[in-house]
Amino acid sequence: MLLSIENIEDVLRLEFRKQVVEPGIQDAVTFLRRWSYLSSQVVRLHGAALARIHIPDIQYLLAEIAYGECGSGNKSKIHSKLLLELINQSPNAQLITQQIDPFLAQFFEHTISHLSQMSQDEAIGFIVGLEAPAYDILHLLKQSFIAVDIPEIDVLQSEYFIIHDAVEKEHQQSGHEAIEIIMANGCQLSKIHKGGDYAINFLITMVGNTVVV
Repeated sequence: MLLSIENIEDVLRLEFRKQVVEPGIQDAVTFLRRWSYLSSQVVRLHGAALARIHIPDIQYLLAEIAYGECGSGNKSKIHSKLLLELINQSPNAQLITQQIDPFLAQFFEHTISHLSQMSQDEAIGFIVGLEAPAYDILHLLKQSFIAVDIPEIDVLQSEYFIIHDAVEKEHQQSGHEAIEIIMANGCQLSKIHKGGDYAINFLITMVGNTVVV
């Protein structure tokens, strides 16, 4: 029986590591293509989750995460734009920026539809699950950028990684605060876990090695 949000996050993180991190990235170009697409669309996930939230304090926390993804008021700092700037430093940029496989695009749209019908508790769990493996994903991204011939120093000193190294802890803390608020309103951890599990399976399909592009 899961007794705390930390237990839930650990379980979600371990599943992502087992399915994605341990097998490793077999094709850095494909991984970066998928992540670039997800980065450009991720705010839609936050928006769909936000639409399910009725408590103003939690609305604020989720909107804050989405605002950060959109550059915190600076259009040039939108995270997907910073990611693309880094991708364009690779000699493989043209391959990386090709259109994503239609199956994954359809799967993403299905996830948006499903998320828009979740309960408030499950929607919060989904966002927690989306953020749980953030540091693992950053590590995979660093490896992948180096694999597509971008010097490690350029990767580490890019705005994309400087910003993400700084904000991921804040995003996870916002998720924790949302959980504390909703727990005080009688939420069951099982519902949070259900939403989080859906998010992890979503990530595994989008960026793991389970779908060949």
